[in-house]
Amino acid sequence: MFPEKLLNEREAAVLRALVYEYIISGKPVGSRSFVQKYSFTISPATMRNIMADLEILGYLSQPHTSAGRIPTDKGYRFYVDYLLDKYNHSFSGEIEVRDDVVGRELQLEKVFFSITRMLSNMSHYAGVMLTPKLDFTVVKRIELIPLDTSEVLVVLVTRTGMVINRKVTLSVGVTQDDLYEFSKFLTAELSGYSLHDIKEKIFCQLRSLKLEGLNRELALDIAQLALNVDEESELHVDGIENLLKIPEMIEEERLKSLLNIIEEKNILRHILEAEMPDEGIKTLIGSEIEEARVAGCSMVTSTYRIGNANVGILGVLGPTRMDYEKVVPLVDYTGRAVSTLLTNMSK
Repeated sequence: MFPEKLLNEREAAVLRALVYEYIISGKPVGSRSFVQKYSFTISPATMRNIMADLEILGYLSQPHTSAGRIPTDKGYRFYVDYLLDKYNHSFSGEIEVRDDVVGRELQLEKVFFSITRMLSNMSHYAGVMLTPKLDFTVVKRIELIPLDTSEVLVVLVTRTGMVINRKVTLSVGVTQDDLYEFSKFLTAELSGYSLHDIKEKIFCQLRSLKLEGLNRELALDIAQLALNVDEESELHVDGIENLLKIPEMIEEERLKSLLNIIEEKNILRHILEAEMPDEGIKTLIGSEIEEARVAGCSMVTSTYRIGNANVGILGVLGPTRMDYEKVVPLVDYTGRAVSTLLTNMSK
């Protein structure tokens, strides 16, 4: 197989301008008006030849014989890669995101909703976010509440304002006074640690101390039972209705994709989870999304971190005719802002 032909400077300039024109207009691009609008110093006939060459190379397609050209997924990929090299993910002055969008909420659940809505409102597409698992949250207080003679409600209050409730069934009887003492002991020993650290090392450290007096082993057993539940990350989606306002998204094939997304959120969950191991910003264009039920869509995602660990991912879902020049830095900025926020919260 021969190596793919590299575009010369003029072909690359034409392709970049044509993709940009199609993104803003949504209409196939004809040679004559295109030459005039972008002041190319070539004739419409020469432009037609360049477009034909780009079509042969797979960068453009022609919906109808008499129509202009539109970008293919490969054409969008060329354009996006050029943009990534050009602006190095810096946030332009035309897009303003206030830091308090991710910092003004005291409760973390509301923060995640605010972030997803902000991505939707600012991009005019759909905002998506896969939240961290609870393991990163830091314990502030633990309370044990008796439900009956053998069942206890474990209430964990975190520094971020999240309240986690777990029911635990006991094989021995405990009094309300016992549970009060257990609550004080667990709060004193576990406050300030993340759930991950508590499960991975703090329980073992406490059990090795051979503490006397209060039945600390039973208190630790109750806490360990409550924390051993492995929960899925939550998926937040906002702004699917924005996509229904885009003409090409309500064509039969793409409308079916949108209905699939609305009816079955696990489609988006699986796409986002597949991108979690890759750090930073990523753009998936059309067929690059390895999910047949999401045809004609693109997604820009960014992982976010707590310290050095990827804990979640957020992004924007839209048509392949997405305003990448606006969306990529928006998603990149938001990912970094959320990383800073959650890292500070976890300290």
